[in-house]
Amino acid sequence: MKLFLIRHAEAIDYETESVRNDDYRYITPKGRKASTAVFRALKDELADLDKVFTSPLIRAVQTAEILAVNLKYKHDVEIVNELLMNSGISKVSQLLKRNTVFNTVALVGHEPMMSTLVVALSDKKNLNFQFKKSGVAFIDYDAEKETGKFGWYYSPKTSEFIK
Repeated sequence: MKLFLIRHAEAIDYETESVRNDDYRYITPKGRKASTAVFRALKDELADLDKVFTSPLIRAVQTAEILAVNLKYKHDVEIVNELLMNSGISKVSQLLKRNTVFNTVALVGHEPMMSTLVVALSDKKNLNFQFKKSGVAFIDYDAEKETGKFGWYYSPKTSEFIK
């Protein structure tokens, strides 16, 4: 399975006049622009997405929707609790195992979970990058064996692939 781990785009500060809860933080215009640029740059890599799963938090859902729009994704984006910040790696592994029918999957979520997933699901045991907002990592993942080979991380700041 081709597995893409995507951190949500930049969101508003934790508290504003209208938002008092972390769950309701939404992405900023700068975040929209950055994620759109990343998804356009990675259009060829992401073109064959079979499934997009996202955390239920607003900023992740909005990022997943921007992904879907930019790729002209023809399926529904699916909200899953396994991608909540307090969810465990085993729950994500089980989600992937239940969905082996899909060849190419994107998971849209949060830090530190995205970095933890890179380490837990791949052979990359020391990250030589920070998983930035709108960043994307690719893992060639075997859901049955629960192991994967790290391919690359795309930095939204430098527009470069880190291997």
